[in-house]
Amino acid sequence: MCKVTWCNKKALKYLNGNPKAYCSDHIQYKQYASNAPTRPWLMYKVEKILANNLVCEHCGLDMIKQYGEENFKSIITAMDVDHIDPSIKGTPEGEQPNNYQLLCKMCHVIKSHKEGDFIAKKYR
Repeated sequence: MCKVTWCNKKALKYLNGNPKAYCSDHIQYKQYASNAPTRPWLMYKVEKILANNLVCEHCGLDMIKQYGEENFKSIITAMDVDHIDPSIKGTPEGEQPNNYQLLCKMCHVIKSHKEGDFIAKKYR
């Protein structure tokens, strides 16, 4: 099966002689998210980027309308994928699109601060 946690498609067996762990849809995203196997939410971000849907899911800021496409890499960097329920982060149910939201940096910082994410886990 594809390594993308919400994909139920069969993984490609080989591509250019190398074994692969992604389906035919998600293998193309690998170039954008090379460390996605350890950070599955990156595939969610890539899906949003490729759909040209870079809108903060909290405040509604449309990064493309606001900043244009002249510095697309900066726009992408200014967006974070947030786990809506951080308590299930890293679990199969926590690594699903319904637990992700694309946020602008400001909304992500504020949400993370409210949740105490800035405090080391051993001190929470």
